[in-house]
Amino acid sequence: MDRRKFLKVSAVAAGVAALPAMASAQSTGGMFDLTIEAVDSEMIDGVFVFSIMFFDRSEEGRPILEVTEGDIVTINVTNLDTRPHGFGIPGIPAASVASIPPGGKATVRFTAPIAGSYLYIDPTLAPLNRILGLYGAFVVHPKLGTTALGSPTPLSRATHTPAVTALFDALGRSRRFPGDQWVPNDVERDKVWVFSQVDPLIAARVDAGEAVPPTSVVPSFVPRYFMINGLSGYDAAPHKVDATTDWTKGAGRIMPHGRQGQPTVIRNMNAGLCNHSPHIHGNHVFKLTETLPNGAISVATSIYELDSWPLPPLSRQDLLLPFEQPRDAPVWPPKEEPFPMRYVMHCHTEMSQTAAGGNYPQGLVTHWEMTAPL
Repeated sequence: MDRRKFLKVSAVAAGVAALPAMASAQSTGGMFDLTIEAVDSEMIDGVFVFSIMFFDRSEEGRPILEVTEGDIVTINVTNLDTRPHGFGIPGIPAASVASIPPGGKATVRFTAPIAGSYLYIDPTLAPLNRILGLYGAFVVHPKLGTTALGSPTPLSRATHTPAVTALFDALGRSRRFPGDQWVPNDVERDKVWVFSQVDPLIAARVDAGEAVPPTSVVPSFVPRYFMINGLSGYDAAPHKVDATTDWTKGAGRIMPHGRQGQPTVIRNMNAGLCNHSPHIHGNHVFKLTETLPNGAISVATSIYELDSWPLPPLSRQDLLLPFEQPRDAPVWPPKEEPFPMRYVMHCHTEMSQTAAGGNYPQGLVTHWEMTAPL
């Protein structure tokens, strides 16, 4: 195998290739160039684990591919690994190629479907290649996403249900949701959470050249690391937020951030094998979409307030975090607790809270922050 890249967490370490995290990839006419490459990724505890990832040729790290509904999308994939791989987007049948040989190239062309959140993956030897790291987020923005009253939404108007319309029309217009409406095409108001898990023992077997039977993966899978967008624990949120913070990549694309009345969409996707149950403090969220068994998007006909939500493997769910006044705040704005006020998001699947036997902050956790009152 050719010398692999080393993906390190520390941005100041010598010889850094990249953060093993996601970043928005800007398309030129809906065209993307991806490579498939073997890498050694540094985990939260400093251990390096063999992985295989999609990379954007113009930027290191797993890219978040973003397009607009109706775009003609072209994705060129070059396989730089020593094993054959494939490409597919569940829910978009035309966006698939069965096999790309080592050193080979393939192209998929399709029309961007209805707006929503999708996963691109390597479906070959499922689920083996996916849990080794071959996954990423594919986001479709609506061509016409406003309600009849002109309220922006992340969903195509043709798919709006009365419940979704009522929620977005209430934002910034009602006593319940004072402040702003949701703002489209703004990475501070549009977050991506791709959940994944790593089993270093399975990864080591593949790295050693063993042909791991796909049917053996689920029975033998023992996840040791749990991540959002390739990051765990402390690394999954920016801790010094200022004018230089890059909200397009890494922890910046994970952490919701804003004042009261600045609602934010959170795109949840599970690329792994574990059933997750994300739980958020400080506010409840509203689920906007679900995933049907065939990978298509189902828009909610009833919307409930949730403080946790089940997220099975390959599930994709869009949620709205309203940035309301916290219900349990006895005095608002608080006179003793300084802004920004930070509230945790963690998973109620207990094993996901730890990494390599570490403490709570090493696992699947991030936070959101409210910077000021209305």
